[in-house]
Amino acid sequence: MSAAGWVLGFYLVIMMTGCAGPGGMLPEAPSGNTVAESLNGVYFISASEGWIVGDNGTLLHTRNGGATWTPEFSGTTRDLTAVRFVNSSTGWVVGDDGTVLQTITSGLGWVKQISGTSNRLNRVFFQRGDSKVGWAVGDNGTVLHTVDGGLSWVTQIGAGSAHLHDVFFRDYDNGWIVGDGGLILRTNIGRSGALWMSQISGTTRNLYAVRWAGNTGWAVGDDGILLKTVNDGLTWLRGPQTTATGRLTDILFFGSTTGWISGETGLLLQTTNGGVFWFPRPTRTDAALRAVYFINDRTGWAVGDQGTILYTVDGGIFWVRQYTR
Repeated sequence: MSAAGWVLGFYLVIMMTGCAGPGGMLPEAPSGNTVAESLNGVYFISASEGWIVGDNGTLLHTRNGGATWTPEFSGTTRDLTAVRFVNSSTGWVVGDDGTVLQTITSGLGWVKQISGTSNRLNRVFFQRGDSKVGWAVGDNGTVLHTVDGGLSWVTQIGAGSAHLHDVFFRDYDNGWIVGDGGLILRTNIGRSGALWMSQISGTTRNLYAVRWAGNTGWAVGDDGILLKTVNDGLTWLRGPQTTATGRLTDILFFGSTTGWISGETGLLLQTTNGGVFWFPRPTRTDAALRAVYFINDRTGWAVGDQGTILYTVDGGIFWVRQYTR
């Protein structure tokens, strides 16, 4: 074997067995207790501190980049679907039966807020740094809005009985919601958020996530559907064809050029040219991945079924598995 081949082989062995990161070398073998629940959401406020939520009230917290994940007491056995923080101390979690939890103590304690609904809530959104104005969306057309940090949640006009899966605001006024049957809703008065108008998506497939990268919007959903808009959603067009044929569950961009998509059967796609091309990345898992999050263009996490927690420090080219202890 040539010297170059030996170096490449050694590098691949290192990347497949561990990965240096905020928590040091991360083994790809269980150590201590592991979580078997499906994990549905992940959010980091720094390269070292983050949270994961999952079924049966699962709430995990790390302060060392995932070298160790510590279960926290959520106070519920309901499935938890999404988590979002606005600063190092204040965050929200949503889930089944209208569950809304808030912490103002960096997760040391979680308080249940009154959402006013018993419908499953699938996503929560607050602008980074703003602990007052937020939204939550869920099943049966549920759209909730708060202007006081969740002390009161007001139901807004949604979309009938359609299940809504994601809400994202590009800025304080311009926001989008996606849901079943290709549903896309848009508002341009987000500070009050009282008026949501339907946009033509061109598909009847269920949509599970929507994100913005600069002036370009993206939405993903069933059967590998990838939609793109460059005019605030006046027209949504099929994005570049990918290798995906199953459900795409989440999409995230860091800047306008680098992005990732998660999906079923361990799927992770990456683009480095603004979505012109999407490349599959090896994850060595068949578990459905439910959410992906990057704290910068190199360091990210993906979570999914069977307690799967994946971690990368090279922008998503290689992924290693983390475990709770």
